[in-house]
Amino acid sequence: MKDEQELRKDALAENHKKQLERMLADRFICQTIGIKLVEAGVGNAVAELTIGPEHLNGVGLCQGGVLFSLADYAWAAASNYNEESVVSLDVSISYCRSATSGRLIAKAREISRTRSTTVGDVVVLDDQGRTICLARARGYVLQPR
Repeated sequence: MKDEQELRKDALAENHKKQLERMLADRFICQTIGIKLVEAGVGNAVAELTIGPEHLNGVGLCQGGVLFSLADYAWAAASNYNEESVVSLDVSISYCRSATSGRLIAKAREISRTRSTTVGDVVVLDDQGRTICLARARGYVLQPR
């Protein structure tokens, strides 16, 4: 027979699965921009994007909004893992290096969570492991109704 902690973990896993299904239904991010969720767990996630010509700005660099969207999507996957939903309150991003082609990988991790807020970090790397940008996100935890 499962103890209380195992039951809670099972419920958390089921709620996380439901949240991820909602995120994967995000047609704009997943289909239009081309972001893919690679992995997600409680408080962490990895998303990726292969840079195409549609992602480049007028000077041939991956557009900052695309990088922001990738980081924000990874953060959403990392922070939305139980019956509560999280919406971003603020996100700051620092662009460290430009990218023009290849695959980008966003690794998000929740650092702190209270009943009403959560904070996390996201690093976006290129396929050579170089840091493209760093983001710090703070979200509001919506209590279930």
